[in-house]
Amino acid sequence: MAEWDCCPRAKPLAKPVVQRWRTCVDLLGNERVDGPPVLFWAGFRPARHSAIILWESSFKPLNFSVQSPFAAYIQHIGQELQYFKSATNSQCSSDSGGSVESEGSSKISSVEEESSSSTTNYYANSSSSNKENVVVVQKEKKVTCKIRHLTHKSSDREVLEALRSVVSPGNPYEKYRLIQRVGVGASGTVYAARCRQTGRTVAVKRIVFRSQHKKDMLVTEIKVMQQFRHHALVNFIEAFLVDENDLWVVMDYLEGGNLTDVVVKTILDEGQIAAVLKECLLALNFLHRHGIIHRDIKSDNVLLGMDGSVKLTDFGFCAEIERGANRATMVGTPYWMAPEIANKRRYNYKVDIWSLGIMALEMVDGEPPYLQETPIKAIHLIAQIGKPEVKRRSEMSPEFVHFLDRCLCVSPEMRADTDELLAHPFTARARPLTHLIPYIKAAKQFKR
Repeated sequence: MAEWDCCPRAKPLAKPVVQRWRTCVDLLGNERVDGPPVLFWAGFRPARHSAIILWESSFKPLNFSVQSPFAAYIQHIGQELQYFKSATNSQCSSDSGGSVESEGSSKISSVEEESSSSTTNYYANSSSSNKENVVVVQKEKKVTCKIRHLTHKSSDREVLEALRSVVSPGNPYEKYRLIQRVGVGASGTVYAARCRQTGRTVAVKRIVFRSQHKKDMLVTEIKVMQQFRHHALVNFIEAFLVDENDLWVVMDYLEGGNLTDVVVKTILDEGQIAAVLKECLLALNFLHRHGIIHRDIKSDNVLLGMDGSVKLTDFGFCAEIERGANRATMVGTPYWMAPEIANKRRYNYKVDIWSLGIMALEMVDGEPPYLQETPIKAIHLIAQIGKPEVKRRSEMSPEFVHFLDRCLCVSPEMRADTDELLAHPFTARARPLTHLIPYIKAAKQFKR
């Protein structure tokens, strides 16, 4: 099963491309012949969870229709849905018991639990990465077999019951006063708020429960944050379930924003990069010692305080694992994804080390490798090439180059762990966190 986060900095396509439907693989993994090719103009890319558009540069169509990007995309999805429903219904009617069991679905059933009740399942039906199921289809009431079987997880009612067991009783409006909205993410809206009793400023993430595709992850995130506290983690304070559609998660407030703003707008020196990496390593060392894999390390999930503090956040993708054990669920954000995940192999806590190495490159280059590629292409490149090119290798110190080499070993067995990296000569060069303050302020000024 694949759970992907999106990268808001992914760049649009550079030139028009033509989709050749005459060799298109549909959502069930079957080749079919129908539909005209459609021209998609520059700057348009289907959104995350949408169907993969297959390109063939050598194809020269005799006839093609030119549409606006939105109209072309809607037409494509509509035709795929119509074909998918007819194909699925015919397949269901031929099976006894009304369910379809494929090799891919049996693998999904045997893989560890993962947090989503309506999650997109990439690579679910075949070893080919060009075949995927689309989350839009899962919302169709008439599709009752293949998709439901592949994505069946805890029901909304079960997730709500689990949430009620971890949230605080009472009305959050009586305890906290919302001050201003400070961010909007995929999972909800974040507000700065003030505790009415103590005057403490906190962050409140308000989540619309019904709109979440990964409802189980809400429970995972709260449970992880409740159990583990560390100075380099964004610590959980409490949570409230106002009603069945309004979840409040109260956390530490870091006014400096995320690391992405700093690496995109400013240039850090090696001492400052080492300072950020050291704090992240301390957080990961703590999580790994408690059997937790983060699985989504990237600059977007590192928050900064105006005092220079660095804290790791976003524990929705976390998984519990025993030392020496492995997992097989495909999760994370493609550009920071470890090769073993991209190749759909079993993995352990070393995936966080790879992602940390990619984040280190991100702090040097302003973006992770392959950001100009689509997520699917990026995963393919990671799986095939492994270690990305270090563009500014000649400008780096030998200690930094060696640190990156230890993080970006393709073989997990050869890759460093947090203990080794915390003792690394490059980490020892970390400057005091107060040296980050001017850069955090500058990034905030640019953002305004």
